[in-house]
Amino acid sequence: MVNAATPTTRPPIRLLPPEVAARIAAGEVIERPASIVKELVENALDAGARTVEVAIWGGGIDRLRVRDDGCGIPAAEVADAFERHATSKLRSEHDLFAVRTLGFRGEALAAIAAAADVDLTTRPAGEAAAAVARSRDGRIDHLGSAGAAPGTSVEVRELFAALPARRRFLRAAASETRAVVQAVEAYALAYPAVAFRMQVDERRVLSTDGSGDVRAAFAAVHGEAMASALLQIAGERTAAGDGGDEARARVDGLVGPPHVHRASRRTLTLFANGRAIVSRALTHAVEEAYVGLLPGGRYPVGLVHITVPPDQIDVNVHPTKAEVRFRYERLVYSAVGAAVRAAVVQAGTPGAPLPAGLVTPSRAPGAQAAMHVATTVTPGADAVAVRHGAATQQPALPLPERLPALRALGQFDSTYLVAEAPDGLCLVDQHAAHERVLYERICAARASGAVEQQPLLAAVVAPLTAAQAALAAEQAGSLEALGFVLEPTDGAALIVRAVPAALAGGDPARVLADYLDRLAASEEAAGIDRAAATLACRAAVMAGDRLDIEQQRALLRALEQCEAPQTCPHGRPTMLHLSNEALARSFGRR
Repeated sequence: MVNAATPTTRPPIRLLPPEVAARIAAGEVIERPASIVKELVENALDAGARTVEVAIWGGGIDRLRVRDDGCGIPAAEVADAFERHATSKLRSEHDLFAVRTLGFRGEALAAIAAAADVDLTTRPAGEAAAAVARSRDGRIDHLGSAGAAPGTSVEVRELFAALPARRRFLRAAASETRAVVQAVEAYALAYPAVAFRMQVDERRVLSTDGSGDVRAAFAAVHGEAMASALLQIAGERTAAGDGGDEARARVDGLVGPPHVHRASRRTLTLFANGRAIVSRALTHAVEEAYVGLLPGGRYPVGLVHITVPPDQIDVNVHPTKAEVRFRYERLVYSAVGAAVRAAVVQAGTPGAPLPAGLVTPSRAPGAQAAMHVATTVTPGADAVAVRHGAATQQPALPLPERLPALRALGQFDSTYLVAEAPDGLCLVDQHAAHERVLYERICAARASGAVEQQPLLAAVVAPLTAAQAALAAEQAGSLEALGFVLEPTDGAALIVRAVPAALAGGDPARVLADYLDRLAASEEAAGIDRAAATLACRAAVMAGDRLDIEQQRALLRALEQCEAPQTCPHGRPTMLHLSNEALARSFGRR
C-alpha cells in the first residue's frame, strides 16, 4: 500500500499508439460476438435490406457472417468505411439530437476490425462488380473486386485472438450462441417486414417471412400457439412540451391476455423507434397493467413498440445503445401503461381456457405437484393464484438454525401455513418452504449419483424457441444430471425421452420449456446450484395451491429436516416467527 505522504514518480503523459487506442475503443463497442452481430444487423437495416442472414460457428467466437441485400457500399468508399467515426448517417452535431437511423457513430467496422479479422464484400445494385476488402490486425491489407449479388456480406473470424486477456472473458460457445440468438430475435420482432434467417453451426434456428405481419414474426420466434393468443395494442398520447413543441408517444404491438404468461420476463420485448431497449420503468409500466391478474412469479408476454419524434429520444446514452432516454418519460410511461391495460381489460377476466400448448399441466387445476415426502400435495380445483410483491423482509425474530417440531394449524390465503412452535407461532410460505425441501433433496441425490428420473413411454418433441434451445445446449450437463434425457433435431426442437421425477405428470414439452424459462430468469442467482434451484422452484407447490391438513404436516416435517430451513434457495425467507412473549405483550398480558 502506498503511503499518501510519500512522493511518487508519475510517468509523463503521452499519446497512445493508434493501434492501442483503437483496441481500447473497440472494447467499448465490442464485448462479445452478439455485439458484432448487433452492429452489422443495424447497418444492414439502415441500408434498406429486405433480407438479413446471420450465421455463426463456435458461438461466433470462431466465425460469424452477416449478409444482406441492402444498398451496398460504393467501391470508392470501402476503405473509408473501416476508419473510426466514418459514417454516412450524420453530417453535423445537430443530427445527434434527432437520430433517425440505428447506427450513427461510424465505429462498427473500425471496432470490429480492431478486435478480429474481417472480410467485407459489398456491391451496390448499379455496379458491375463487388468491392472486396480484407482487414488483418486492424489494418486493411487487401482491396479488390469479385462477383457477388447486390448487398453486403461481412465475415468475422477469431474474435479477440490478438487480445487473449479479452478472449478469456468470453463465455462458453453455447452461452455466446444464446446471446447472439436473442439479439437476432429482437430485430426479427422489431422489423417484421424484413426476412431474417439464422444458422448456428450450419443448423437453421430462425426464419421469418418478412411479410410485415408482426404476429407472424412473433410466431417464428416464440411459437404459433402463443402468437395466436396475443392481443393487439394501440394508443397515442400527446401533451404540450416544455419548449413550445408537442410531446407525443405512440404505442402499438402485441401482448398476452391474462391467462398467457411465462416464468421470466424474456418473452416481453420493448422497442423505441425501431431499436430494442432495456427499460425497467417501461417494463414496470407493462407489468402494472396486469396487477391482480397474473399468478405470483409469472410475467406478461409480448412486444411493445414505442414511437416518439426523433428529437424527443436520446439514443446516445450508452455505447451499446441498449438504453435510451426519453425527453418526456412520464408521457411515454403513461402511454404504454394505458395501451396495455386497455387491451388486457377488454380481453375479459383471468381464468379463460388456455390455448393448446400454453398450459403448464403440473399447475393446472387438479394436477399433482410431487413433494417427495410421505404425502403428495394436490392443489384443489378452486385454487386461486395470488400475486406477490418482492419479498425482501427478514424473519420478524431470529430463528434457530434447525427448526423445532411444528404443529400444523391450518392454511391462510392458500399461500401460508399457520403452525404452532414450542415458543410461539410461525407463518410458513408454502412455496418457499417446498423449494427448500426439494432443493436439498435434489442436491443430495446428485451428490450420491442417484438421478431421480421418469422415463417416457413415448418420446416427445419439444418445439423450443431458438433462445431456449441455445440455453439447453449451454446447460446440457446440468440437464442430464437433473434427469432430463434430450436429443437434438435439425432445428431448435429437442426430443424428450425422460424428465426429472420432480416434474413427472405434466406435458414433457411444456415442462422442459417452462423449466428453461425459469432457468433463464434465475441468472442473477449466485453461490447456489442454479439448475437445482430452478428445478426446485418449478416443481414446488405454488401460492394458490390448497393443501389439506395431512399435506401441511408432511411439508412441515420435511422442512424440519432441512439443513438450512430458514430460506429458499434464492434467499427468500420461508417463515415469520412470533414468540409467546411478543404475543403476550401485544395483548397486554405482560
